[in-house]
Amino acid sequence: MTRVSFFGMVRDIIGEKEIQIQGGDSVESLLEALSGRYGVQFGEKVLKTPERDLALILLLNGRHIEHVGGLSAPVKEGDHLAVFPLVGGG
Repeated sequence: MTRVSFFGMVRDIIGEKEIQIQGGDSVESLLEALSGRYGVQFGEKVLKTPERDLALILLLNGRHIEHVGGLSAPVKEGDHLAVFPLVGGG
């Protein structure tokens, strides 16, 4: 299982602070699993498919995904994905 934490408006859309989810073997497949779990609102407002122009900052085990392989970054049992909105407020 992968631990996923949600922050800001993403948390408002999801309605949960943190979950455990069985996803795929990459960040992208994990996002697809989240989209399947949370439906259209998550997919359209957060993932911005099909172009995959993410409105998110994603940290895998504390590192921005762009530094660990982007959406192709491997995800393994026990990893932690933190999901932040691209724009935050104070």
